[in-house]
Amino acid sequence: MKGRTALVADDEAAHRRMLGAALEGIGMQCRYAVDGEEAVREAIGSPPDLLVLDLRMPRLDGIGALRKIHDVLPELPVVVVTAHGDVRAAVEAMKLGARDFLEKPIDIEELRAVALDLLDRPGPFPRVALSVGEEDEPRSLVGISPSMRQARETIRLAARSAATVLVRGESGTGKEVVARAIHDLSVRRDGPFVAMNCAAVAEGVLESELFGHEKGSFTGAEARRRGRFELADGGTIFLDEVAEMQPHLQAKLLRVLQERCFERVGGVVPVRTDIRVVAATNRIPTDEIAAGRLREDLYYRLAVVEIVLPPLRERREDVLPTAQHLLRRLKPEGDPRLSAQVSSALTRHDWPGNVRELANVLERALLFAGDGEIRAEHLPPALRDLCAQQEPEPSAGTGVRAGVLLEDVERDLIQKTLAALGGNRTRTAEALGLSRRALLYKIKRFGLRDG
Repeated sequence: MKGRTALVADDEAAHRRMLGAALEGIGMQCRYAVDGEEAVREAIGSPPDLLVLDLRMPRLDGIGALRKIHDVLPELPVVVVTAHGDVRAAVEAMKLGARDFLEKPIDIEELRAVALDLLDRPGPFPRVALSVGEEDEPRSLVGISPSMRQARETIRLAARSAATVLVRGESGTGKEVVARAIHDLSVRRDGPFVAMNCAAVAEGVLESELFGHEKGSFTGAEARRRGRFELADGGTIFLDEVAEMQPHLQAKLLRVLQERCFERVGGVVPVRTDIRVVAATNRIPTDEIAAGRLREDLYYRLAVVEIVLPPLRERREDVLPTAQHLLRRLKPEGDPRLSAQVSSALTRHDWPGNVRELANVLERALLFAGDGEIRAEHLPPALRDLCAQQEPEPSAGTGVRAGVLLEDVERDLIQKTLAALGGNRTRTAEALGLSRRALLYKIKRFGLRDG
């Protein structure tokens, strides 16, 4: 905990000192606020690593302070302190973003344990993520394009509801991780997240995989087996490439969406399940309906909320922010850099494999570049050819010019993103895949304006 800071907000001086002493006992440095307004000012002005917030304070109570702080610092771990039996206020605080609550009188060891736990694990409000591969850990959904900003906002709104969601986009655009983000930001975050690629399983096996089967229902069914819908009970099920389902399975899925029940293969007893369904397809639903491959009633049941992820070639202004973020994730211990020539080539490539292809290219380049700058010779042939070609005039929004360093590109991108988002630093950090603190450092380093 050495070097970590805590802000303790409590109007009772003795209680404030006790909380601070408990946290200082595990190596934290503490600052203090005597009411809700001072807590908001201190937290936003100099974000701490942890906020301990009493809910009953003068001028602005803890709930009001939490609302204002969470709007600007959605990832800040907050522990609220409540009076004995004031569970309703604690629940309201948790809905607003608090990570945990403690009842008075405070047990010092419990406070320390909660603080250590929160600072050692990600909280329930992670940034929206984008996966770059089937088995990869989630990556931040970065991008400054209007389409990406719209996608992130729709994800937030969808997560707050129980609505079924359909995600559309080409392969490699991050459909599964949009589903994971919706799950992680929802009230179901502590339940299971179960994914099923409907195109990756043989037709005769998919029904059993989804709905389970009874013993003896077919050759080889030696025991009852629970399907993905049962395994997802209390959580979220993600059905990738849902348009690949055969008609009889689409009908069965429609019943699940309508009634939240089904029968296992070979069974007659209805099985009820409490699930949130997120589906995805790389096809155009209206074309599939017209061709008779997708039930129209199923489509409208799935697309209560529809999120479209555009391909990378249609949002070239997102290529370099995404590349920068991927480089930081692929090689966190170093400072991998792109030459200006490579930066230009990346923005001109069409990326048929989208973000997944970009990640693979960068991973390969890092292997050949070692600790040095990534240059043209480290890229696959198609991109090397682009580097060799004369660079055309930059298109609007690419932020790339001949002969500039990646640092110059980064400065321009941050300035443009700040301007596009009205100077909102939290949203700018999210769009660029940076922590808020990293963004503040870069703003100061580059001498940038907020708007």
